[in-house]
Amino acid sequence: MRTWTTTQGYVITRVLFGRSNVFLVSNGTSSLLVDTGWSREGKKLLKRLEHTGRPDAVIITHTHFDHAGSAGRVMERFAPKFIVQSLEKDFLESGDSPVPNGTMFLTRFLYNLGAERMPQWFHVQGVRAGDVFSENYDLSAFGFNAYVLHTPGHSAGSSSIIIGNETALVGDTLTGTPGSLMSPWGDDPEEMIRSWKKLLDTGCHTFHPSHGIAVSRSRLEKEYREKSRQFTLK
Repeated sequence: MRTWTTTQGYVITRVLFGRSNVFLVSNGTSSLLVDTGWSREGKKLLKRLEHTGRPDAVIITHTHFDHAGSAGRVMERFAPKFIVQSLEKDFLESGDSPVPNGTMFLTRFLYNLGAERMPQWFHVQGVRAGDVFSENYDLSAFGFNAYVLHTPGHSAGSSSIIIGNETALVGDTLTGTPGSLMSPWGDDPEEMIRSWKKLLDTGCHTFHPSHGIAVSRSRLEKEYREKSRQFTLK
């Protein structure tokens, strides 16, 4: 596990790293879990949360199987409040989620090849949503100078957690893998680019994605400029 400390003293712990990063944000009194990872890593996640401290709430950046796969286990063990954007609520509760389209030739080909069969392969255990929001959700009730921001594009209800306007946990709104910051999977690439602008407007300097490593503000600014020229943004 790796940790970062913000200027306001919040500790961000990457409790799972690999196929899908999972983060725990703590202020010394309460903790917020961001996503729950794959179902196959549920046992590992619970063990690490027993060590780091039980979460008071879970923020789901979006409900794809690699982000909400262990939601049921976390609910059964800790009974936290689950927070999700309103367009993802039904998916969180049912355990179903539509497969995103591809943003490049290969992923579009794979989508067209098996999109109808994929949802049944990736069904997870659903949980009841505690709170839903539209554009943003204030986290001050949990003792954090932070909020959840709607950053659609990868999915209609994708969201990011903005911590002190310095650090953001961005789910699949962007990736930290080699090559482009754009996820190879996403329903609306143009909307994803507009969400990058929303992230830049927060003033954050570091962006932690669910896949790959942290992305600097300068890197995001550079690719935002490049992608903005490729897309006609409304």
